[in-house]
Amino acid sequence: MFLLFLEELPKNDRQKLEDLYVKYGKKIYSASFSVLKNQSDAEDAVQNSFLKISKKLRELDGRDEPAIRGYCLTVAANESYDILRRKKEYLSEEEIPDMSDKTDLTVKVAQGAEYEFAVAAMRRMDGRYRAPLYLRYVMGFSLKEVALQLGRNEATVRSQISRGLALLKKELTEAGYES
Repeated sequence: MFLLFLEELPKNDRQKLEDLYVKYGKKIYSASFSVLKNQSDAEDAVQNSFLKISKKLRELDGRDEPAIRGYCLTVAANESYDILRRKKEYLSEEEIPDMSDKTDLTVKVAQGAEYEFAVAAMRRMDGRYRAPLYLRYVMGFSLKEVALQLGRNEATVRSQISRGLALLKKELTEAGYES
């Protein structure tokens, strides 16, 4: 399907998208796989991400490299979480993980609900907080790497992460989740 879609793009846009794929395809796959833990789903996330990116190519013109990279990784993260959420909605009884260990089922369900709420809250955040949080805590980049990826000063990123975490904690507390 993606290849068919690619043929419909104007030649300039097709070349831009191919360049982005060459540059970021592996990073996007890696980000998607880290969330989905499944090769097939990660490949779907990559394809869906590039379909979405292709619709915003003109808006990416003139942006600097870190901004484009951040945008592409954010699209991939959002797509991965969408796939994960859809997949959870359709799990059969056999596919539900065994929870017979010593951890209380209520605790696991609460943690899952808290995680889902936290992810949704992060998605609603302003991009200046969301991108650093995602790169730091989901992708596991160091503070220095996050600053480099986003083209921002390290102190700025530290401050944005701190503020983002405070916003996230506030939302979780207001929603009744313990901090």
